[in-house]
Amino acid sequence: MLMLSIATPAARAQKLLADVPEQAQGLDIEEKVGNTLPLDEVFTNADGKQVRLGDYFKDGKPAVLALVYYKCPVICTVMMEKIAESLQDLDLTVGQDFNCLLVSFNPAETTQDASGRREAYLAGYNRPVTADVRAGWQFHTSQAAAVKELADAVGFKYKRLENGEYSHPACIFVITPEGKVSRYIYGFSYPARNLKLSLLDATEGKLVKSVGDRLLFFCYMYDDATGTYTLQVIRVMQIAGAATVIGLGGLIGLMILSERVRRRGANRSSTPALARANDASPRVEQPAANMG
Repeated sequence: MLMLSIATPAARAQKLLADVPEQAQGLDIEEKVGNTLPLDEVFTNADGKQVRLGDYFKDGKPAVLALVYYKCPVICTVMMEKIAESLQDLDLTVGQDFNCLLVSFNPAETTQDASGRREAYLAGYNRPVTADVRAGWQFHTSQAAAVKELADAVGFKYKRLENGEYSHPACIFVITPEGKVSRYIYGFSYPARNLKLSLLDATEGKLVKSVGDRLLFFCYMYDDATGTYTLQVIRVMQIAGAATVIGLGGLIGLMILSERVRRRGANRSSTPALARANDASPRVEQPAANMG
């Protein structure tokens, strides 16, 4: 699994995206702020029930939407974990103040796949898992046509690769209570404060376009040595990431040690001159007292 990131201001986006590997080409996000989701489309939730997308937007709540697939080896799992971390830190409660909707764009995935993911993340939620929480933090499967219409509505592009995996960008969407796209959040970092402000904006119906650079992450899997898509590349990246962490840790340790040595030297140099002179002066032996 290779993660390719590209910072793309509008003036350079087309040129940079032309240079990405074939597996990630054509997968830029096309922002459609203000566009309405296909509210009449039907998806299957983690309880195996068919639900109309518009049903989540009947009670005046905004929503966080993520298009993923549950068996993605790395990228989607990272996204879902980061979403879960943000929801833990957020001083809003999912299902009460907003909904969190995840939809798989892999039509081969099952209700069991969706249910397994939901139960894992609900188990780690740091608030009571009420009926509202369960209803509002939903994982869905879909038919190919339905999810394609949803993806088109938010400008999300994905591509099925020869090995059955998918190449896709990393992005979540904040949706207004009317079901309109309010904001795009790129990458894998969703700080709770930023997410809260985005949800508040969406509640007020604000439509916010990205300003300046946006960091696009693409996901694809390919092994040049074999000409196939394999999990071996993931291991290489994991090892390289661990080596980087270890190297940074060693560098930080060395810097701390150097700072301690420097401070000790500074303390010695700041000792009063009189005290240093006394320490350096020769000792005069006193004659022993007469005992007689």
